[in-house]
Parts: sequence; structure tokens; C-alpha cells
Amino acid sequence: MKIFFLIFIFILSALLSNADENPKVIVLTDIGGDTDDEQSLVRLLLYSDYLNIKAICATSRLGHGQDTKPELIYKQIQAYRSVYPNLLLHSSNFLSPDYLTSIVKNGQGDQFNIGDGYESEASDFIIETIDNAENTIHILIWGGQRELAQALWNVKEIRTEAEVRQFIKKIQVYAIGDQDKHRNWIINNFRNIRYIASGYMFPDNFGLREVSVYRGMYMTGNTSIQNREWVKTSIHGHGALSDCYPLDGHGTDGMKEGDSPSFLGLIQNGLNIPEKPDWGGWGGRYRLLRNHLYTDAQDFLNGTLNERHTVSRWRPSFQHDFMTRLKWCVEPFDNANHNPVIVVNGISGKQALEIKADGEEKLTFKTTGTYDPDGDSLSFCWFFYNEISNTDCMSVDYCADGSYCSIVIPPHQAGRTIHLILEVTDNGIPSLTSYKRIVIHVND
Repeated sequence: MKIFFLIFIFILSALLSNADENPKVIVLTDIGGDTDDEQSLVRLLLYSDYLNIKAICATSRLGHGQDTKPELIYKQIQAYRSVYPNLLLHSSNFLSPDYLTSIVKNGQGDQFNIGDGYESEASDFIIETIDNAENTIHILIWGGQRELAQALWNVKEIRTEAEVRQFIKKIQVYAIGDQDKHRNWIINNFRNIRYIASGYMFPDNFGLREVSVYRGMYMTGNTSIQNREWVKTSIHGHGALSDCYPLDGHGTDGMKEGDSPSFLGLIQNGLNIPEKPDWGGWGGRYRLLRNHLYTDAQDFLNGTLNERHTVSRWRPSFQHDFMTRLKWCVEPFDNANHNPVIVVNGISGKQALEIKADGEEKLTFKTTGTYDPDGDSLSFCWFFYNEISNTDCMSVDYCADGSYCSIVIPPHQAGRTIHLILEVTDNGIPSLTSYKRIVIHVND
């Protein structure tokens, strides 16, 4: 009875905090440089029902040219327009093409300079959007961060220190590398900015391939579901938007999408918690380095630790999910798959279920009420996220079909936080997985 009461309190708190709102995002893309930005944009648009996109900003193409290519963004939105009516058959929350067209903003082609006279449509809109926001704006940097740096420069010039602090309090940055070298200026001048830096440990060797989280999008793990043949057979041929997807990323056979982790971790699927980069998920896992600066962490995959594994371990699930959404572009509801809906101990929703427990206490979790919208059969998998829970000595006991499980908290776990993950996968084609993260705070 105690556990169910605590669960009720935690879930009620989550509901009252409006935690189920779609994350608000601003995308800065050097589209027209590496073709992987065009790949990532296709995926982004197909998750616009899960993201409150505030702006898509065309930024400098950097080494590919000191200019911008907003026309490539407009081209994809036009392709999205042609499949939008069919997408609405599967989710009524997809953003309208007219709205998406209205939020394309252009930046400066010059990647280097910030300061007086270097404002742009993009930097001005960043300021306006953050000023109007009541909570977090996720700024996703796929290329250069000059537009963010310019916005911050303008705010710093004309506002008081208290006003600047209030402004940056509403920002969470996810930066893929430091491609135009404005990162140090940002984190040194705005030390309280919440900043996720993939590849930070190697600032002079952009995103060292072997240890950069974002490269787990296309490296390590099962690469058969990202190569060129996979693009041909699983992406292309599903309407105009799918055919905007370049066959290869720069220097990569097939899918690269090195920028996609910036928003994959924001998709509220029961695993990802947008403002908890250290909890891990589809967008990778990060560790707090100092202040509010996060950098790459490591997960196990196939017996080895590596930063890339924090993304690639989930690749089968997020690729199947993407493949399904491509089908949504052309198929009616009854001909496509849809994600299972999880209920744990009578509680639905995609937020983490947080409880408190004592050492040696037995906890039981039941999935009664969990269902598949298409009537597919479901399989259940329970596991500890050991890299953040340090629970190697613990085990999960569950029934034959996995529909409920129990764990006993060892006494030496006092004061720790344990992450128990439930994966529920259907037998549709392709199969789809939903998650429930159960966070157990063990009392001292």
C-alpha cells in the first residue's frame, strides 16, 4: 500500500508540472553542406507531432561555403505538405506545412563574426522566442552556433545581469561538436547555460570518431539498418518526403544523420527524459562535467564500453520507429503499425514513474491494461540501466510472459537511485517498442 501511495504522489506531481507538453525546439542547421543535415531534417519533420518546433534556422555552410541554403528547408517542407494529409490519419498532432514554412529563418553566411551589425533574422528570432517562452527552449545545433552566439551577445549588451540570467535559464543547448568555434565563448561568458556538448573533450579534433556520442547514430552496433541498401529499400519510395532523403551522408555509406541525436532524446517515448541528459535514451547519454556543462558518457554494448554505444544500443528501435513513420506517409491507419501503450501499476503516460523504497523492500510492477492499438501480440523485457544505476548485483524476477516483475532492494543500495526500464515490443512489421522508465530512490 505504501508503494502505491508514493507512486500516486510522484505521478500527480508530474501531471501538475505539465511534463507531457511537447519539448520546444529551435534547430540551427548548416543544410547544404554535409548531406546528413538533409537526412536528419526528413526524420525531424516526421516527428513534428512529438516536437513543438519554434524555428528551423539556415546557418552558414561553414567549410562548404560562407552562405546559407534555406531553399533546401523549404523544399522538404513542400514535400512534407504532400504527405501531411496522410500523416494526420495516424496522429492529429503533426505540425501544419504552413506553420513550418513560417518558422524558417535565415542566418548569416559568415560563420566567424558576432557583435554589433551582425544580427540576422535567425538570431533575432531566437531572442524573441526565448523571451516569449515560459519554460525550456531546446536549441539544437547541427552545424555552427554563430546565430545563438549572436543572440546571446545582443542580450548581454543591453540587459542587466539579472535579466541575462533569467534569459539563459530558459535555454538547453545540444551541440553536435564545435563546428564554427563559438562554443568556448558561449560557455565561458554564460557559465550557467545548460549545455550538452558532444565531442567536448576533443575541442581541437572535432568530435573524435571513436568517442563521440553523436557518431553512434551510424557507427557501432547493427549497421545493417543504416547502410545504403537499407536507405533504398526502407526509406525511399514512401512519398515525396522520403525521396528527399539523400542516399549517403558525407563520407558514409547510407544513413549518417550525425545531427539526429539532438532531437531523438527529446521524443517522449517513455525512455527519453528531455531535461535529463544524464539519464540516457535515444539521443545518447551525457555526464555532468562542471556547472551545467554535460559531455559524452559511456554505455556497454556487446561487452565493450564506448560513448557511441549510448546511441547505437537503441538503433533497432529508433530505426523501426522511423520506418513505420515513413509508412504513415502513404498508408491508411489499418495498414501501418503503431506503438504499444504501456500501463504500469494502473498508471499510463510517458513520464518516468518515480518512487521511494527502503533497503530489502520488495517492489512489484504489473502491466495490466497495457495494449497495442493494432491488436498485435506484445513481448515484455525488464532490465536495469546499469551504467547509471550501478546495480550489477541486482536481478529482476518476472513471470513467464514478462507482464509483471518484482525486485528486492539490497540494503547496500541505500541512498542510490535505480533505473528500471520496461520495453514493450509488438510483433508488427516493423516491430515497434515503447518504454516505461521506473526510477527508484532508495532511502538512506
